[in-house]
Amino acid sequence: MIISSGVKEASKSIFKALMIILVLVLVASYVLALLLGVELFFFTSEGRSLSMDTRPLPIFLFLLFQVETPSVLNLGLIFLFVWSIYLLCLLVAWIWRQSFHSVIGNALVRPVRRLFGNFLFVLPILASMLYLAVIGLHYFQESALGFPTGEPALPENPFETFFLLAYSPLIEEIGFRLSPIGLFLIVYVFWAGRRIVAQFSTKQLFRLFLVAPVYPEDAKRMVGLKNIGADGFGGISMAEWVMLFATSLFFGVAHLLSGIGWDVGKVTSTFMVGFIFGLAYLAYGFQAPILLHWYFNYYFYTYELASDMYPTTFSIEILISFLTIIVAIFGFVALLALGLSKISTRKKMNEKEQSSNPML
Repeated sequence: MIISSGVKEASKSIFKALMIILVLVLVASYVLALLLGVELFFFTSEGRSLSMDTRPLPIFLFLLFQVETPSVLNLGLIFLFVWSIYLLCLLVAWIWRQSFHSVIGNALVRPVRRLFGNFLFVLPILASMLYLAVIGLHYFQESALGFPTGEPALPENPFETFFLLAYSPLIEEIGFRLSPIGLFLIVYVFWAGRRIVAQFSTKQLFRLFLVAPVYPEDAKRMVGLKNIGADGFGGISMAEWVMLFATSLFFGVAHLLSGIGWDVGKVTSTFMVGFIFGLAYLAYGFQAPILLHWYFNYYFYTYELASDMYPTTFSIEILISFLTIIVAIFGFVALLALGLSKISTRKKMNEKEQSSNPML
């Protein structure tokens, strides 16, 4: 029994050590992708030429509303703006709540669940799992159900594609999650926590108003509501589940109706990722869905474009693809292990209750 317990603990330590190394490598690849983006867009002749162009671009709000930026806005300035937002999101993900370096520094002596307090640690695992799940879902739908995914009609100029893939994560997250769910959260915390809110000063009310759409967990704690950190999925109210479902459905259908080439099979996959993006928003704050969307659009295409421009980076692209699959597998194994552990713990508690109460 002692040997078995020792082997189990050693296996957990090895698993965590490998996961930490893989997470560190992928987080480093995120930083490199940001730097490569600037290099590609401003320091290549094709990118520099596009950066001097001006054109109107769409802005989405509250699921249904669309406005356009002024046509005089320079694409280079817009790229630099959205790039700065992604950098800000990475920095916030690094330091918010438990900092990334403190989680890494204490990872081997902490339970696995404690590692998920920092979103930058969670990001490579969750994003990789989602990436593999999307590939698997598309393959199943097309091969078993005959539902085509389709393919978007991208610009012939790869740098235009790169710009659009850099621009769309921020704009779509504002339109499909941050504005509708954020507005809902403001109303929700003020209404559901009205007994405590009634005692707030003007300064506290203003702070709650600002915090609710940015860090939902913190806002719910401020008014004494259940939250994900303390109550797990039980910290998500029925109204929040409805909002997650509705915004994710809009997100999926919008891709089908966009007219750029997506087919019916894209609805389910975008619904799935949109739902996870929304959950991440509720659990970790505004930076989580933006970074997840950035991962699927900007991150991968940056390395694809860089490998075309600089063939020496092709090996990095291959390595990242390989590590993504490995991390996804590790993530699913960890998820399964946590699920089995909870079932085992619950079973033991039930057996203990039954043994302590002979009348049952």
